[in-house]
Amino acid sequence: MPRGIVQKCRSCAKLSAEDAIALHGSGGTGCWVQSVCPKRRYYYRNRDLLNKKRRKGAEKEPIELLPPTAPAAILHLYRERVDAPLHAVGAELWIGQKRQQEIAAMHCLGLTTGQIATHLQAVLQRLSVECDRPLDKFAAQVELDPGQCPIEPCPCTR
Repeated sequence: MPRGIVQKCRSCAKLSAEDAIALHGSGGTGCWVQSVCPKRRYYYRNRDLLNKKRRKGAEKEPIELLPPTAPAAILHLYRERVDAPLHAVGAELWIGQKRQQEIAAMHCLGLTTGQIATHLQAVLQRLSVECDRPLDKFAAQVELDPGQCPIEPCPCTR
């Protein structure tokens, strides 16, 4: 734990050097120590500035994160709940912070799970050709309510 501030030295720091030596030197209280007191006076006079510099030096410079440049495929799933059947599927291709391509949503009414999986693999292959890199899987899945289905006419919005 750091030592506390000595009030006598703090008030001495406000005086000029000659006055401080006259008051606390051999002719005064006798507490003046030539090897310690000038440094201590400097510290007490500039304490706020020194602490501010020390804290600023301790702060880490913010790290600038570069936006990702790898392509990412985002899957849009239109369904009410996780365990509900799919209403529609769509996809997007993002490279960095820009959307490069959007695959329009397609209704899944009447399609089996295998047919939907085949369609999604075809979408990934198409997006791979678009970005000139192989995409093995979707980077993220976005669950959307069927009421937000962009396909017109839609059986859910009747």
